[in-house]
Amino acid sequence: MESKGIVRRVDELGRIVLPREMRKMLNVREGSKLEIGIVDGNKFLLTKYSDMVSLKEYSDAVASAISVSIEHDVLISDMEKILSSNKKKYLGKELTEEVQELIYKKEIVIKKKDDGSEMLNFFVNTANEFTCQLIVPIVKDGDAIGSIIILAVENKCFDDSSVKICKAFSKYLSDQIS
Repeated sequence: MESKGIVRRVDELGRIVLPREMRKMLNVREGSKLEIGIVDGNKFLLTKYSDMVSLKEYSDAVASAISVSIEHDVLISDMEKILSSNKKKYLGKELTEEVQELIYKKEIVIKKKDDGSEMLNFFVNTANEFTCQLIVPIVKDGDAIGSIIILAVENKCFDDSSVKICKAFSKYLSDQIS
């Protein structure tokens, strides 16, 4: 029988080390959640876990509510991709590593072209077309689990009340996770 992977020993506490190359390839970092399952009765299956996936119904409603209030594109993501949006064209799009890193840092990011800010590229393999950008991380138990993103392409940018609305809904989504 041919081996198809890397061999690791289990330590006395039942731990194994995931190889760095594999962690990097799958964007698994310290604090990432993995779901462990058993397949075919004798194989372990490790799957990246997203708390945000369980909030799909809530996040769809939140994206719709925010977009009505602030009249811009509203996206809700987990740590890697867009899960909900008021516009279907964003659904499932992968976030760039730069944006993922900003969410991971748990800081609100505001970029306005008029202020001279350098605009972020949000999506893998997609050019930037936005004039105003806002990222509000969704944090649960001290860990970033996703974000609310506002993107504007018109001359009218969002204001401080938009940031407050997103912060409130970020807390609301975080509170929905048991």
